[in-house]
Amino acid sequence: MQRDSGEGAAVLSLRGISRSFGTTRAVQEVDLDVAAGTVHALLGENGAGKSTLMNVVYGVHPADAGWISVDGRDVRITSPRQALGLGIAMVHQHHQLIPSLTVAESVTLAAAHTGWRYDKRHAAGHVQRLADRLGITIDAEARVSDLSLGDRQRLEILSAIDRDSRVVILDEPTAVLAPTEIEPLFRLLRKLAADGRAVVLITHRMREVFAASDAISVMRKGRLVDTLETARTTPDEVLGLVIPARREASAGATVLTGVVPGGTTTGAVPLPEQPTSRSSEPALEVDGLVVPPAPGTTGLDRLTFEAFPGEILGIVGVEGNGQHELVEVLAGIRVPAAGSVRACGQPQRPGTLAPCTAIVPEDRHREALVLDLSIEDNLVLPVLGRYTRGGLLKKRAVRQHAQRTISEFAVVAGSSAAPTRSLSGGNQQKLVLARALDQSPRVLVASQATRGLDPGATAELLDRLRQVAAQGTCVVYLGSDLDEVVEVSDRVAVMYGGAVVGQSTDPDAERDTLAALMVGGGG
Repeated sequence: MQRDSGEGAAVLSLRGISRSFGTTRAVQEVDLDVAAGTVHALLGENGAGKSTLMNVVYGVHPADAGWISVDGRDVRITSPRQALGLGIAMVHQHHQLIPSLTVAESVTLAAAHTGWRYDKRHAAGHVQRLADRLGITIDAEARVSDLSLGDRQRLEILSAIDRDSRVVILDEPTAVLAPTEIEPLFRLLRKLAADGRAVVLITHRMREVFAASDAISVMRKGRLVDTLETARTTPDEVLGLVIPARREASAGATVLTGVVPGGTTTGAVPLPEQPTSRSSEPALEVDGLVVPPAPGTTGLDRLTFEAFPGEILGIVGVEGNGQHELVEVLAGIRVPAAGSVRACGQPQRPGTLAPCTAIVPEDRHREALVLDLSIEDNLVLPVLGRYTRGGLLKKRAVRQHAQRTISEFAVVAGSSAAPTRSLSGGNQQKLVLARALDQSPRVLVASQATRGLDPGATAELLDRLRQVAAQGTCVVYLGSDLDEVVEVSDRVAVMYGGAVVGQSTDPDAERDTLAALMVGGGG
């Protein structure tokens, strides 16, 4: 079902678009109109098909069936180059820029028609005029490596507009932005729409949908469920379309219940009414850690903090302020130039993971999972000793363990023997968390654990962390989304320039101060 958003004529129309990967039907017979002069939000659970659908539009994946119309003309898009030629641009979550180039050089390199001779002054002037027209503050002669993540994103949008793109697709554009950079981005998107362009916004953050969009399309299990006019709907109505999960009050606790694809009901995760009181002895002590800076990151600058049993310590900061290096030190991957770590009262030997600590890293693909191995194998990788006898793997025990985990964490999978690559991002993240908790850690470090997850999967994961803390585990939660970190944490510390620059035991009341600290302000 689809309702007209009430805006201008459709610049992009999809009819009957389908796309499969093997036996998995990722997109099924989708009809969608995106009107000129609008910001059109695209929502759905992980695995709902929204990114696949936009990758079909951008020519990354050819459609198996259906057709695409641009400005009323039927087209067949088989490559990103062809999509760009038709006026369709896509700004990916992970920026595709060359760090050594300047802003002007980057825009010129991406231009549709570039002469054989590069005129530095002309290129810089052209980019500056384009930026001024769009209300973007950026130095045309600055190097990409010196830009903030927000400026890099604006640079990619500049490149898209320089090609005169009529349709601009943005994939999770606020995932790595500071709170103060989000509203300027929204102003830019509204400016693009006011110029007659169509903007497609893929995001999991409900507040952003209602702050920036004119229309909202919801996908579920590869199909388009509905398209709504933003001004005529509510967050509750939209969330009910995205995922039929609801928070309910029950016997003095909050639980998350819901239905996952296939009709299985998720388990209720009880939450404590009040955070567990702080122990007198810290579970994790980080003292004076130093890691030299590298391109794109500040490193660590005498980083010091403590975290206690039974609490969730949120560490929030714009990416590139040392969070990755901190997790690597705690995981034993990186040896700091100076400083020390104590976990559960014992010194952590440099280059090793403390026995009482488990890590949920920020990149589940590169740092946590072997995607081509089965679910069963991935779940036992850190604890192979439990499942071997005489050097041989006890396959029956491994399978039983995986099936119990799939049931307990409501992982949506065809079978425990399926390759991990076949799971959606949210279900992959459930595996990473389940594997960490299977080690019964007294300190759990989770970094960017909800990145790319839909609202239902995010709520489930955060509730699981609350449950773990209520049982006495020290949870250190690193994130770049201030609202999310404030929601889940008992105490919040801000990382900036590789150090903790402030913290709050009442983060909800001091949200504005924390936001200022994230960008180097706040006194």
